[in-house]
Amino acid sequence: MFRFIPRPSAAMVIACLALAVALSGTSYAQILNVPVNSVGTAQLKANAVISSKVKNHSLLAADFKPGQLPGVSGYEVVEGGPSIVMNQVYNSVAMTCPAGKKAIGGGGGTGGGIVPGDGPYIVVNMPSSDGSGWLVQTARATSGYSALVGRVICAKVP
Repeated sequence: MFRFIPRPSAAMVIACLALAVALSGTSYAQILNVPVNSVGTAQLKANAVISSKVKNHSLLAADFKPGQLPGVSGYEVVEGGPSIVMNQVYNSVAMTCPAGKKAIGGGGGTGGGIVPGDGPYIVVNMPSSDGSGWLVQTARATSGYSALVGRVICAKVP
């Protein structure tokens, strides 16, 4: 005697497929994220990537040891001031980098006699036109006291 086995309904097939997908987790989705003919992080062994296998300009500075990247080296901070003026509207301080170095950053600060709406306020904070130094300048609405200091970061730049 043959027993009749009913075929599963369409709803049962879909429910079983949904259960299988839910139980498989994210591993299948991870496989879909890896492009064809490529290798994902999980497949790489430690120190398996060599220079000839890395696309140019695809790494970050954080991927290198100190001193491995060409660029800025031998930086130093050059201080300027304090420049103190009395009964003046403007005050300025200029810092110059040592020979062979260029300004890669800088700034300054002012203090003393600050009056809201009058100053002194920093109005110029920029490198020199040839990049060899930095200029910081303050201004105020009326003549008064001003103390100004500045710093420039200098470095060898290729």
